[in-house]
Amino acid sequence: MNWEVDILDTHNLRFEGDFDAQVQDILSFVRLTADRVHNLRRLFDDLKQALQHVAPGCNIEPFGSVVTGLGIKTSDVDCYIALPNGEQPHTGHVIRARNVLTRYHRKFSEIIAITTARVPIVKFLHIPTQCQCDVNFKSPAGVRNSQLIAFLLQYDKRALPLAVLIKYWSKVHKFTGTNLMGNYALIMMLIFYLQLMNILPSVYELQRNMPEYFVDGWNTAFDDSVTSSNTRNSDTLYELLGGFFKCYSTFNYKENMISPFLGRVINKKSFENFDIPEEFSLYKNQVTKDVRKKLKTDSKFCVQDPFEHNKNISVSIFDRLAERITSHFQFASKKFEDEESTNFLRAIFTQDPHSAAAAPVNPKHKFNNKIKKRKQKNRGVPNQTGFRMMYNQYNQTIAKGNQNNSLKPEN
Repeated sequence: MNWEVDILDTHNLRFEGDFDAQVQDILSFVRLTADRVHNLRRLFDDLKQALQHVAPGCNIEPFGSVVTGLGIKTSDVDCYIALPNGEQPHTGHVIRARNVLTRYHRKFSEIIAITTARVPIVKFLHIPTQCQCDVNFKSPAGVRNSQLIAFLLQYDKRALPLAVLIKYWSKVHKFTGTNLMGNYALIMMLIFYLQLMNILPSVYELQRNMPEYFVDGWNTAFDDSVTSSNTRNSDTLYELLGGFFKCYSTFNYKENMISPFLGRVINKKSFENFDIPEEFSLYKNQVTKDVRKKLKTDSKFCVQDPFEHNKNISVSIFDRLAERITSHFQFASKKFEDEESTNFLRAIFTQDPHSAAAAPVNPKHKFNNKIKKRKQKNRGVPNQTGFRMMYNQYNQTIAKGNQNNSLKPEN
């Protein structure tokens, strides 16, 4: 989208008030407003009207950030075109869509057909809303993924603002986007972290008692009637954000994979040796019958798709980018330890680990923190930070005899 104010220029942020006040200011600054989202209805209506010349009776199904609630003012719109009467999609639909949209020169411009991609798309700018849009006819998987993310980010009130902050942080530091880390992979890493924190359920738990709903050969069913109740985690948004950075600054990417489906850390070797947890019976059956290829686990990051279990959604992250992303996690984790809460957001949004001075503006009073922890210990109150809870979960998993599937993160 085209906007007068560049939201990636953090000089426009004020960082005034306490942490929660700063969060609200950032969200108001970067997120799509309700009016903007409502105006997208015009894009969908114009698109549907035009594409009736390609496939009469087709429907427009938006997915991506507009559906999940993660839309920011630089977000594009993604649409899946559901063809009528069981009509099978093919590359010709993309070509014809490009040709038809070209006729509506007052509504659509910058029209490009990309037919060589795994999922062929048409890209265009919708002139009335100034919104960039990608359209595909091939797979509704993105629709189901978006519905799952939307559900999980609404499951706990802390999840959505946390997700928007992390997405925006990644955009500011330019490591997510085209030919970089995908936003989808980053959000799945967040969902996985919140599963480790006992805040979100695993996808396996959401599917366990549901009739199967297959898309492209994978079960995409999930129970969206489940509600959050009596979560064992009471961490604040500030603690969860710091914990997220700490989690992925120390995560053992070399040996372990991230699986939002299972909601716990899995050793890569279990998939390499085909000694996988029983919950992956569909995957095992499809790979055994040569219906699907095995999951690629040899990339720097291995983030497994929650539905398509043979898909590593971070496989395209090349080594130097992985190192750069990890350095950002480590830098933000250190700032969480060093800075006062009122200076934390300013530090992670305006400083770069490759150029900024490491010294905190207003360091935390570590001596006072030690006194507080000592008092808690003397009163018998456990010092249960979010990250400590994650370590406890690893220990409990190992104690149950799942050493082949779950490992502790590196110290």
